[in-house]
Amino acid sequence: MQDRLPVAIIGMGGVGRATLEALLSSDVVRVVGLGDRDRLTAERAGEDFNVPAFTDNRRLIIEAAPAAVYLAVPPAAAPDIVAACAKHGLHVWKELPLARNLREGAAMVHRMDAAGLKFAVGTQRRFTTSYGRASQLCGRLGRVFLARAHYLFNWGGELDWRGDKASAGGGALLELGYHAVDLLVWLLGLPETVFCHCAGANRPQLPRGGKEPQPPYDTDDTAATLLQYADECVASIVTSRSSGPVSEELSLHGRDGSLTANSETCTLRDPDGNVLNRVADESAPIELFRRQGEAFARSVLADAGKYQCSARENLLNLAVIDAMYLSDRTRQPENPSRLLHTNALSVDECLACRPLPEQGD
Repeated sequence: MQDRLPVAIIGMGGVGRATLEALLSSDVVRVVGLGDRDRLTAERAGEDFNVPAFTDNRRLIIEAAPAAVYLAVPPAAAPDIVAACAKHGLHVWKELPLARNLREGAAMVHRMDAAGLKFAVGTQRRFTTSYGRASQLCGRLGRVFLARAHYLFNWGGELDWRGDKASAGGGALLELGYHAVDLLVWLLGLPETVFCHCAGANRPQLPRGGKEPQPPYDTDDTAATLLQYADECVASIVTSRSSGPVSEELSLHGRDGSLTANSETCTLRDPDGNVLNRVADESAPIELFRRQGEAFARSVLADAGKYQCSARENLLNLAVIDAMYLSDRTRQPENPSRLLHTNALSVDECLACRPLPEQGD
């Protein structure tokens, strides 16, 4: 039996703790340390999970000696940690988004590539049974002419760094919309143009009588985008962090049928709407974190040249999102491919690590 991969998790927010919990029961990895810049948070997680805890990432890297790091920190903190991992020869899995913008993402990818290390992003929808089935069934739709995606979620009033563009890079479009963009780019490819409008009118209000200054709020909380593909397919993405209940869905419509998928189900229909195939994912949420965490670990252990959700592939997502934000400013359609070219990138280069797709029955 192959030795388990020694790993550390940095960042003990919701995603970091879920990743830690999932990997502690894995037979693919061995958790050797965790980190968080807040001492109480790190110590509490260390006690809860019986894992050595650190507040200094340099000490974690040297003393815990992981071979890979699972990174779940705010976007502004990621570049320096990725640079430290590259310097010490550590592979990195990073919570999405890859970066605050395409230029920052490309710099991190180039740094990890130069060190010969694997670098992946947690585009976790790809690891659900439902969206995986959607990928397999796309070929049965014929030419897709319409796609629709939305993700609605009420984050509440405690935005912390998410309201500050300098720290977050963007708002609902970058954080929640990233899932929808990734699915559309994964299934349909890079759009030719995007036209986007963002809004940020739902600033959380401080309690009445509060005299504390309002924190920064210059990121979008709502966005709507139209995407045009070269083959005349039209897609839409609507996202908001200011409205519940949680709702997400992807629909693809083709000449030979349609499919609708979310994080739990995928349904294939004929052109008249009759159900042809339906699958449901009844796994516990923690299982999704285990799937994506173990997939990355296996690619490291196997030294695979191609692996799922590489950071290089995620540069396509950032090109689309950068084009969306640019369109919001210019009030005209923008071209993601042009932004790739501006950053000395091509679609083929970004797809160099993507495995061949599986075909459905």
